Amino acid sequence: MSVTVFGSLNLDIALRLPARAAWGQTLLVDESAQAVGGKGLNQAIAAARFGSPTRMAGAVGKDAAGEMLRAALAAEGVDIANVETLDGVGSGRATILIEPAGDNMILVEAAANAHARAKAGLAALDRDSRVLLVQLETDVDAVAAMFANPAAASLCKILNAAPAIPAGAALFGLADMLIFNQTEFADYLALDREPASIDDVLVARRLLTRPDQAVIVTLGAIGSAMVWAERSVFAPAFPAETVIDTSGAGDCFCGVVAACIDQGTAPEQALRLANAAASIAVGRHGAAPSMPKRAEVAALLGEAITH
Repeated sequence: MSVTVFGSLNLDIALRLPARAAWGQTLLVDESAQAVGGKGLNQAIAAARFGSPTRMAGAVGKDAAGEMLRAALAAEGVDIANVETLDGVGSGRATILIEPAGDNMILVEAAANAHARAKAGLAALDRDSRVLLVQLETDVDAVAAMFANPAAASLCKILNAAPAIPAGAALFGLADMLIFNQTEFADYLALDREPASIDDVLVARRLLTRPDQAVIVTLGAIGSAMVWAERSVFAPAFPAETVIDTSGAGDCFCGVVAACIDQGTAPEQALRLANAAASIAVGRHGAAPSMPKRAEVAALLGEAITH
């Protein structure tokens, strides 16, 4: 079948810091790099590299960055027919500050992403679409319009509720699956600490509005958990040999989960495969460039990936 991703496309500028920066401090960066990124683009590449036919819908500016973003997706075999090129607005940009341990802070300028239209996303859907994956770096109203449209009724609608913004909560009831990291989950539920175990994640049931909904929470180096109204599953993480850059790990996880659902993988196995893929991604530089291919995940697991 196929995965359709509606979301952001950014030109990423990554700055590797010698230490954690403080307000008012000037630091000389160790190195800098430019690469394609944006949650939508990253997740589309992750899904495509994991073996699902993938379509991307969104918007870029009529500039060199926009050409680079479209070309990067096309090179991965992602259908870009519904990535609009807009006049009078620049392509999205992100500045990524990476600390020595691999943790990061990301500053995003939405630019063209703020003008991505639900019409383009809906046009990317066809009879082969099985999964619709979105995030919150585009206009929330456009996401809502896509989820509510009859054309998406039969799809598995996945909301990666990132970044955590108040308006995002209004979309929860429209999604079939919600994906959060620890920080986002704690923000949306106003928890006094981030979840650190499957027991901490069970409070996710407060977000469910119907029996067929599910919530996934990634727990960093611990693993990930999936919660339904009546049951839950946990998949431990695969320790990374070296953590270089965590900026693409969450997007890698989401893209692989979407591909697994498209390919009919059981939920427990989908979590396991997505954890394995993310553990590879954190050992590489960059966001989109760090997404592993299906064969690399199989090699890490030491087994063939079957569905």
